[in-house]
Amino acid sequence: MLTSIHLADWKSFGSGEGARNLLPFAPLTLLVGPNASGKSNVLEALRFLQGAALDLPLADVLRGRWEGQREVWPGIRGHVVEAARSGTRGFELATRWRLPSSEVTHSIRVSTDGDVSIERESLYEDGDYLFDTHAPALRGQPGRVDGGGLRVAFRAAGKGNSPTTTCSALKSVLVQLEPKERVAPSVLERSTDVRSGLKDAVFLDIRPSLMRDYRPTKAGQLGTSGENVSPVLFALKEQEPGRFEDVVDWLSELSAPALETIEFDKTRLDEVMLFFVEKGGRQVSARSASDGTLRFLGELVALLTCREGSLIVLEEPDVGLHPSRIHLLAELLEDVASRRRLQILATTHSPTLLAHLSQEALGAAIAFGRDADSGWTICSRVSDLPHFSHLRDAPNLEHLVSTGWLERAL
Repeated sequence: MLTSIHLADWKSFGSGEGARNLLPFAPLTLLVGPNASGKSNVLEALRFLQGAALDLPLADVLRGRWEGQREVWPGIRGHVVEAARSGTRGFELATRWRLPSSEVTHSIRVSTDGDVSIERESLYEDGDYLFDTHAPALRGQPGRVDGGGLRVAFRAAGKGNSPTTTCSALKSVLVQLEPKERVAPSVLERSTDVRSGLKDAVFLDIRPSLMRDYRPTKAGQLGTSGENVSPVLFALKEQEPGRFEDVVDWLSELSAPALETIEFDKTRLDEVMLFFVEKGGRQVSARSASDGTLRFLGELVALLTCREGSLIVLEEPDVGLHPSRIHLLAELLEDVASRRRLQILATTHSPTLLAHLSQEALGAAIAFGRDADSGWTICSRVSDLPHFSHLRDAPNLEHLVSTGWLERAL
């Protein structure tokens, strides 16, 4: 599980004394705060790290990558120019991961001055380094060398000096590691763990407009926009009827009139579209379903069909839901995170969603705001705010949040 991220000079986040830029994560963590407070910048930081773990040059991660006139990586909002906080020439991102038998911390400091390149990168396990571009073993010649290289020292296998090598500074060290003589096996093992955690993170951007048409029955994955929801549900009904009924049960709670089941129309071209069957037999195709229904369905299917243990990232999952149905979303997020061992990270503006969380999930939420003097993003876990118990026990929690209690508490 990803237990924290530290953002220094990344977009709206500051660094040094006075910066409040360490975010602890729980199995379910909601990021809450006003517009432009920095919530989405956290998600973008994780996307940057995912791009680096996918073996992309860091410049391409920020700017985007095109192959054959097709965008294969959309880049980061603001690209290179706005990746580092205004007035700075780089940023640092550090993530901490809890593994079955240890804790691992990965840190990467990136320069955006000229070529986008690494200034320092390290991976530590339980406080001891696995690799570090600034380890004492480099004997006073750490980090960057002429020609764009990056000197790296590794934990040794057995006794003796730490082995060293030179990597490219244009990509993460995580993607350049290979088994080497005298390098401890744990270096590659833990690097693979962190890289897999980042690569496998699912960033959902459900778009109802892409869910309304026929799709090939063998489309496979849902897709980050939910575009393959019809074939995924079609396969689920045949292969895992129990899980398919879970989808129908959750969706029936949302719908009015009540939903009885989901049927499918399959064409001669082996394409399929879903139809909602309402009580009384009326059928409504995906083309006629509301945006809110399709968005909830996409999120629901993603959470119920993704690989167990995955990190799922959602931006404003409550959009399009009627206030009287938002309690379903809160129940879904907490239930699935626990039952399928998922880690869910989501932004929200909804005081109603917070009001329906359990006390544990409410305390794990992170409140965002901006410092009046510096303009930096500031954040705090809600349970760490002064007088959290007043918020937790308030009979009108939704009213407190909607009238700015969290911003004032920051």
